[in-house]
Amino acid sequence: MDTNTNSIATKKLLIKGKYEGFKDFYDVNKIVIYKNILKLFTNFKKQDKDQLVLIISAKISNLDWETELKFQRKESIVLVRDIMPYFEQIEDYETCGQICDLYKKIQSV
Repeated sequence: MDTNTNSIATKKLLIKGKYEGFKDFYDVNKIVIYKNILKLFTNFKKQDKDQLVLIISAKISNLDWETELKFQRKESIVLVRDIMPYFEQIEDYETCGQICDLYKKIQSV
């Protein structure tokens, strides 16, 4: 579910399944989380968005877990500093190219 209010774009990500711990959850779902962060950052291509929020929900250690990842336009370095190395590691160079293009577009807005 995506919501866009004022200058904030919000995306909710519900990850189904039961996970023994956070590491188990993160290892299995890292690609899904990173792809959703990348998708969320496309909202910065427009000038009207100042903040992005990704809300991630899951069941970890039989507990309902939820967190909010908040990003400002000036934090778009996250794309090339944190997200791209993962896609380089798994040799998904198409996504690396998308990240580079998106980063350049955000910087030019």
